[in-house]
Amino acid sequence: MKRTIYYFMLAVVLTFSVTAVSVFMAVANANENSAVGVNNNKVETEGKPLRIAVISDVHIMAPELLVSEGKAFNAYVSSDRKMLKESTALMEEAVERIIAERPQWVFVCGDLTKDGETVSHLLLRDRYLARFRALGIGVLVIPGNHDVDNPHAVEFDGSKTRRVPTPKANEFASIYDDYGYGHAVARDTSSLSYVAQVSDDVRVLCLDACEYENNDYARNICVTAGRLKASTLEFIRQQAADARAKGIRLLAMMHHGAVEHWRWQSRAMSEYLVDDWKSVSSLLADEGIEVVFTGHFHAHDIAFRRGLYDIETGSLVSYPSPMRMVTLDGNQLTVTSSLLRGDHLTLPEGKTLEDYSAEYARVGISNIIARMLPKNVPDDIRSEASAIVADAYVAHLAGDEAMPSSAKRQIKATARKLRRHTWKYSYIFSHVSRNLYTDTEPQDRDITISLSPLPARR
Repeated sequence: MKRTIYYFMLAVVLTFSVTAVSVFMAVANANENSAVGVNNNKVETEGKPLRIAVISDVHIMAPELLVSEGKAFNAYVSSDRKMLKESTALMEEAVERIIAERPQWVFVCGDLTKDGETVSHLLLRDRYLARFRALGIGVLVIPGNHDVDNPHAVEFDGSKTRRVPTPKANEFASIYDDYGYGHAVARDTSSLSYVAQVSDDVRVLCLDACEYENNDYARNICVTAGRLKASTLEFIRQQAADARAKGIRLLAMMHHGAVEHWRWQSRAMSEYLVDDWKSVSSLLADEGIEVVFTGHFHAHDIAFRRGLYDIETGSLVSYPSPMRMVTLDGNQLTVTSSLLRGDHLTLPEGKTLEDYSAEYARVGISNIIARMLPKNVPDDIRSEASAIVADAYVAHLAGDEAMPSSAKRQIKATARKLRRHTWKYSYIFSHVSRNLYTDTEPQDRDITISLSPLPARR
């Protein structure tokens, strides 16, 4: 049963898992006290609230990777329906919107590229992130499961694919030297985790939970799951103790979730949570870390467990293409959300980006679920069940979901119909649909969180 649930939900998530130009370049005259990725034009922060833009799972695909569209690319997107061809246009809009907000920092919570292609990393860095840096806006990045030493890094040419270069861990850190790694307060020796100073009294613990060392080129496997090594857990303890001793607040950022965002997630899709997530979330909270920014699942959701807020930001290339603005003013952390509009896309007449991406998602997941159900399920029931799961998942992606009373009746009635043909899939269908539709506290899009006072300097 557990294996069946896993593959059912894997299909759900993979549905969404949705050239060179002149750029502003700046030379950072950094010294040992410099903030990460900020040059001499830095945004003024003294005496002001700390403002941070948060984006995740941008999945940039360099256009030259699509040598010619055909069977190979169509097969790829049929099982992973991220809006990859639109990724650069969506990132362009995100950059413009963020610059207009003039935050001091931008956090990018992993999955920077389609599949870790070096050319995609360089495009993200040089066309997009460099524009923040040129304006004095600092940028912190962490790797996602797609970003490092990935056997899926390929170019598409008609019916063929060819592998292209993808960075090793040390090369990833070198590429993003100006975006977290080059001026870190501390680096973990066993992972790509590091600590960045973002203001006089705030640091960010940037955690790498990815398992790229377990990727398998022979079997063409990129590992989705994540874990924190024992040495990285000790790094967390050491850095938390150092921050407390200096009276500094410590926030965190990690690609994988630290808190379950919907009931059954740890049972059905555990690879989207860090291994042993309860222990990890408890450790972070016990060490005085009250907020962790995450991504990975492509949903726009906030979860809370035992003193820790897991603020998950949805993907730019999946419905509803959200961003967050975070303001830390004293002990108050205010989170607001906005959605991209598709300013640089040519959308079907009368369609908004939200309409387009939601329909893109519903069609993709409906087709996947329909194919998964046993052959003995009649076509009308198959279509009915697939549409309900699609609606529930799209609702969860958007955040602040609420199950309509009509959906409750439909789930119950459809589960009863399915049960006549397959008890197992009826059970999975009912639980997955209900739990995706059921939001857990707190609010997902906009929220104000009261944090503990800064630790007393020792």
